[in-house]
Amino acid sequence: MKHRLILQILLVMILSANILRGAGDNMPKATICDLHCDTAINLADGKGTGGAAKKSRVTSEKLKAGGVGLQVYACWVSPKYRHRKAWDRTRQLIAAVKKEISDHPDEMMLVSDKKSWRECRKSKRIGVMLAVEGGHVLDGDISRLDSLHAQGVRILTLTWNNSNQFATSAYSAHKTGIDKGLTPLGRKLIARADKMGMHIDLSHSSEKTFRDVVKTSRLPPLLSHSCVNFLNGHFRNASDKQIKAVADKKGLIGINFCPGFLGDRHKPVSIESVADQFEYIKELAGTDILAIGSDFDGIRETPEGLDGPDKLPDLLNMLKSRDFSQKELDDIGLNNTLRFFGWQ
Repeated sequence: MKHRLILQILLVMILSANILRGAGDNMPKATICDLHCDTAINLADGKGTGGAAKKSRVTSEKLKAGGVGLQVYACWVSPKYRHRKAWDRTRQLIAAVKKEISDHPDEMMLVSDKKSWRECRKSKRIGVMLAVEGGHVLDGDISRLDSLHAQGVRILTLTWNNSNQFATSAYSAHKTGIDKGLTPLGRKLIARADKMGMHIDLSHSSEKTFRDVVKTSRLPPLLSHSCVNFLNGHFRNASDKQIKAVADKKGLIGINFCPGFLGDRHKPVSIESVADQFEYIKELAGTDILAIGSDFDGIRETPEGLDGPDKLPDLLNMLKSRDFSQKELDDIGLNNTLRFFGWQ
């Protein structure tokens, strides 16, 4: 009787373990990186994961559900913040992201290099990488790059819509027809960024700024959240020449989900419109430069079928249906980004 009871207990334990193992097999693996979200604004302004006023599209739960292993949180500073106020706002946003990480210590971890990334993967947490969007936050003081680097920031979006002391933005060039590209101070900034390994993001930069940085920087070019100009002629989108230049320099392009940048403006925008972007660049320059740069929480609307990071596997499945190989999907999802940062 006693032996039979022990056997029954062992059988229950084995069955329970198999059930749990099976459940784990059905969970999405952390195989996706998103190069750009603006959730830091919501976190800083009290509209984050627990806020009633406005729920963020990016939450730890949705990241986990979508199999996101690495999420870049961009700290966007509006041009309305000037001088010291812009710098203070930057620090506020960084602090808000770090608080989000500390509030979810078993799920999220700040990553800034290969060592921390490997530790993050080993502990099966979501890696959070910091970016700052808008070179105007430096207020012309290049030494502030050192402070950002010390706080864990590894990406600086050189301009937003506004030009600054370092470079001309795409919006300014579009509106004025004047494109001066990098300034002399901007060239010094690039040299400083190169030295410390700070990646310069050229989304929002003008054509000449893009060309100047590609010629000046020793690091490969990055467009963290951009789309294809050929498919939609928006001034923010990358031309074929830019896309080929990124490929030549072994850079990276994260495809943006902003409906205004996608497809035909007279047709509804959906997950298929996003897939079109990937397919176009694949044919033009290959898949080695492709990544995801959703711009979640920075865009008012999303494509149908792509309203949060939990839907990212659906995008990869869409690409699979368009004859992208498993290797190409793995590269787009995460491996291209790891190669770009040197974390493989």
